[in-house]
Amino acid sequence: MTPAVIAAATLALGDREGPGAMSMRRIAADLGCDPMAIYRHFPNRQALLDAVADLAVQEVAVPAGEKPWDERVRAVLTDVRAAALRHPGIAGHIASRPPLGSAGQKLAAVITGALAEAGLAPGDVLKASQALVAYSAAGLRMAVEAGAPDERWRQVNEALEGETPVVGSAEQFEYGLRLLLNGIRLEAHPGEASRTAGAYSGQDRSCS
Repeated sequence: MTPAVIAAATLALGDREGPGAMSMRRIAADLGCDPMAIYRHFPNRQALLDAVADLAVQEVAVPAGEKPWDERVRAVLTDVRAAALRHPGIAGHIASRPPLGSAGQKLAAVITGALAEAGLAPGDVLKASQALVAYSAAGLRMAVEAGAPDERWRQVNEALEGETPVVGSAEQFEYGLRLLLNGIRLEAHPGEASRTAGAYSGQDRSCS
């Protein structure tokens, strides 16, 4: 019995039966062992679920380094979301506690490296990374709890007299992520944003 075997069995159990089945006793029963055998490798259930979450995101491929910084960030966050949703038993845990194991750290390094390449100062790299992870976690939580049209979604659309993306949908996630990445680009190069605004202002005056 190894931590890897226990984590893999737990992930498979969650895939079959959802998060409610992932108790230490049920996991032990699936493995054919005493629950105390699991505690020899994991001090508590949360530590085990952290390992399972990291196992799930091992499915996420590291994007090629020659891709533009924003494409690398988008690929990592979109693929983490997809990997989590393929494993319904652990998706909620990933939303609550983004993985910090070896796989999670590898993906985090891709994000921080890309943000540094975008031109952010070191302190802002950490803040932007935190903002992106928080947005992704919230989006994943909404996908777990909603993610499909329902009566409330129809009521919102009627009130707004238009059709909004479904809460927790891929469409909603991708749109919000694009806004964040555009904001990071402007934060990294504020002078360019000012010059662009000035150019548009000049165009307006010339037409008046």
